[in-house]
Amino acid sequence: MPGQFSSPAGPPFLLDVHDEFREFLEGGAVNVDKARKEKEEKARFPSVENKREAIAVVILFIGVFFLILTFILWGVSKLTEGNFILSEMMGAYCAASMCLCFGLIFLGMMVGTRNWFGKIVCLLVAAVMMSASYHFLETSILLYKDKAAFENKQFEKLVAIPTGVEYDDPDYGTEYVMELEFDDLTIDIYNLNISRNYYAANFSGKPLEIAYLPNSHFAVSVKEYLGEAME
Repeated sequence: MPGQFSSPAGPPFLLDVHDEFREFLEGGAVNVDKARKEKEEKARFPSVENKREAIAVVILFIGVFFLILTFILWGVSKLTEGNFILSEMMGAYCAASMCLCFGLIFLGMMVGTRNWFGKIVCLLVAAVMMSASYHFLETSILLYKDKAAFENKQFEKLVAIPTGVEYDDPDYGTEYVMELEFDDLTIDIYNLNISRNYYAANFSGKPLEIAYLPNSHFAVSVKEYLGEAME
């Protein structure tokens, strides 16, 4: 009818559709904003899982560094074979670096894995490798302390029949004597390259005269004792 007021918003069903569409858009905007904030929070505070993986990767990279260092030290030990003390020290450092390399690799695996059994196994192996690395570092320090004694030929002397012999037990090739055991002393003779067959033919069961370094107990010479018969 003329003069009757009509709403510019349109029919009621159009108003309902408009309201629902507006609510949908507003809800989508809220969800997008919420997702953006969550993404920013994750970027600002990485999850524990990501942190663990990052730490594991860093540890593994350090292990690889010590692996490279091992090959360098091995090369130096070969180049300095004419200098007994320096060569043996480099060899000990090489062994320490190798053990530390594997210790760090297993430590990284322990950090990276979520399996508790795997964590325990990796921790045990890492502990053994770290302990072996410390042993070789200690050996290199003792060799350094023996430097003056070696240069001045101030060796300790021992005449006795070994109570035990330890071999290197390789997977293939020649087997060499590593250590000679006495009642209260163990002497390292691996550097003398005495094979098991040679030892059995010339030294086994006989009194030996051994010259060795006072701190590291590395043998300088081993020979059969030809003095008075031992009781």
